Amino acid sequence: MNYSIKVNKLEKENWSTKAFVSVVFEESLKVTDITIRETKKGEIFVAMPGYKTSKMDEHGNPIYKNYFYPTTAEFRKELHDNIIKAYKSNAKEISVNSGKDKVGVSVAMYPCNFNENIESIGKIYIDKRFVIDGVRVIEGEKGIFVAMPTKTTEGKDGKTEYSEVCYPVTKEFREQLYGEIIKKSNAVKEQKKEIGGFEPIRDFGDEKLPFR
Repeated sequence: MNYSIKVNKLEKENWSTKAFVSVVFEESLKVTDITIRETKKGEIFVAMPGYKTSKMDEHGNPIYKNYFYPTTAEFRKELHDNIIKAYKSNAKEISVNSGKDKVGVSVAMYPCNFNENIESIGKIYIDKRFVIDGVRVIEGEKGIFVAMPTKTTEGKDGKTEYSEVCYPVTKEFREQLYGEIIKKSNAVKEQKKEIGGFEPIRDFGDEKLPFR
């Protein structure tokens, strides 16, 4: 797998967040909003971007989930170490060639039972070592479209602003990826028609939060 890591350091020395990081896989798919943070003891670590769910744990604390994350311990360590290496080397960007040349990208889509406007929801797997969670196919006024995981922030005017945390960076890959997502979504829709509905499915997200 080939990927590049770009580090943007922050100037605020008293902030726990020291840098923002983006990773581009195979010059085709970009993930953003990864952060490098520092503990009170001066230790630095990598944090994947996450969001607060509506669920609570046994202690009454909100449960957070990641938008994307490594799926194996080996790649988790490799990616973490390379991000820290890029940060400490003061290089704005480094390239990594890891493993085989050809990388498989696969899509798994499932029915959505909590929003009638969402036709399906699923995951994108990169070489079975990295997964992007919460990809959706939505029925809009102008037809169906693919929505990548999106974070929300409050703008200066107080209105909610939306920005994708991961997305294809080339037109060719976007067409290929979105075409596959819609194809899998249509298959899910046809299956639902045949059996007259689905049972509720499990939640999507990184249950074990592999990065801090």
